[in-house]
Amino acid sequence: MRCFKSPGHAQRFLSAFGPISEHFRPKRHRLNASDYRAFMQKRFQTWYEITIEKVVA
Repeated sequence: MRCFKSPGHAQRFLSAFGPISEHFRPKRHRLNASDYRAFMQKRFQTWYEITIEKVVA
């Protein structure tokens, strides 16, 4: 936490971290195993597409 020397740095990190974290944490207790795997596969594919576009652009 030493790299967060000001509340602005922490806020910037946390504002990005929250949505990304939620993207990869579905409500597991509401899904059976095969649905969970399909759900996560789709989310990782979406993440891959978004991050590749950012790197290429």
